[in-house]
Amino acid sequence: MLKNKDEIKIFILYILNCIGYPLEYEVLHDMCVQDGFITTFDFIEAFDELIATDNLKRSGGEGEDGEEKDIVSITEQGIHVAVTLNGTLLASVREKALKSALRLLSFKKKGTKISSEARELTRGRYEFLCSIKDNSGDIMELKLTLENPKQLDRSMYNFDARPEFIYKGILALLTGEANYLLDD
Repeated sequence: MLKNKDEIKIFILYILNCIGYPLEYEVLHDMCVQDGFITTFDFIEAFDELIATDNLKRSGGEGEDGEEKDIVSITEQGIHVAVTLNGTLLASVREKALKSALRLLSFKKKGTKISSEARELTRGRYEFLCSIKDNSGDIMELKLTLENPKQLDRSMYNFDARPEFIYKGILALLTGEANYLLDD
């Protein structure tokens, strides 16, 4: 996890510079915090300082859904800082963060639709069904049997709030990129 405030600011600038075009504030936030390199609190604090120092600029604009959104763009000064100082971040952090950011952006740009539903089975057990689809068809379908309503509520909340992270985690486990989770 990045703790140094300057590294956190460089990290945010690096992500936005690599994407190469303005993003909705929420999308930039999600890209920066998804791998746990920085926290939401650190993001907000560093973001505000980047705005105050004219490294980032906020403006209103139309979001991907056609509604008015808070749009963030990197300034020429911010680009200079990102290019000059990105080497202060570990290469592994830069590579993983950019890969994850591009995956998240792709997920959002494909017009991805999520759905989830639940039903009670017998003896206090529950079935949770969730799916992710894009314009080309099904990406993921998952059916879980859960042992209590608390597990069900938590599963539904997490899937509905951040389906791209759930998908990313399942994909990492299935492809072996997260084998360390399974080691004893």
